[in-house]
Amino acid sequence: MVNFSDYLAFYKAARKRARSNQDYVEFEKFQAKIVSDFLNKKRIMLKGKKALDIGCGRGGYTRMLLEAGAKVTALDITKDYFMPHKGIKFVRGDALSMPFKDNGFDFVFCSSLIEHVADPNKLVNEIKRVMKPHGICYLSFPPFWSPVGSHQFKPFHYLGEWAAVRISRVLYGTKSQKYDDEYGKLKKRTIMQVKRIIRRNGLRIRSISTRMSPVNFAKIPLLNEFLTWHAEFILEKP
Repeated sequence: MVNFSDYLAFYKAARKRARSNQDYVEFEKFQAKIVSDFLNKKRIMLKGKKALDIGCGRGGYTRMLLEAGAKVTALDITKDYFMPHKGIKFVRGDALSMPFKDNGFDFVFCSSLIEHVADPNKLVNEIKRVMKPHGICYLSFPPFWSPVGSHQFKPFHYLGEWAAVRISRVLYGTKSQKYDDEYGKLKKRTIMQVKRIIRRNGLRIRSISTRMSPVNFAKIPLLNEFLTWHAEFILEKP
C-alpha cells in the first residue's frame, strides 16, 4: 500500500533525477519497488523466469527484475545511458524489430515506451511474438491528456503544441521544435487507443490500474485520460 512517505520520496527522487545518470537510476529504482510490490500483489512471480525489459534506458527497472530472481535481458536502441550490472544481459536493438526468437520470454516489461515509438501496433505485436504462450507483459505509460502526459512539455500541453514547445524551451531548456522530432519523440497516446491496439494484436488484458494511486482512475470512462497519471496494463498471451 502506497503511503504519504512514498509520495514524498517519489517527489524528492523526481526532483533530483536530472542531476546525473545515477540519480535517474535511483528514480527508476524507487518506481521499480512500487511496481515490484504491485506485481507481487497480482501474484506474478518472476523467480527463475526469463524476463525482458524493453526500452530499458539506464536500467533502474531492469535491476528490479533481477532482484526478483528473474534471468534478465535488457533491450534498448542505444547503450549510451545503460549502466551495466552483473547478471543483466544488455542487447542493443529496435523494439519494433527485436533480435529475439519467437516465444522466448516468460515476462516482458515495457514502461514509458509506447508513447515514443512511431508504430505502437508493431511494438505490441513484437511483444506478443517474443512472449511464451501464457506469458505475462507489464506495459505502462502516462496518457497524453493527464497532467504529466506530455513528459518534458508538461503541463503546458493543455495550451496546445505551439505554446507547450516554446514554453518548455524557455523554462526547461528543451531543444524540441515540436512534440515529435529528434528531441521530442512524443506521440499522443491515450488509454482508449492503447486498449484497442492490445486487443487488435490478440493479447488479453488481465487488469488496468493507476500506478501509486489509491483510486483506480484508469478504469473510469472519459475521466481516465485526464486523471490517470500513469496507466498500468497486465497482459497475457493466449
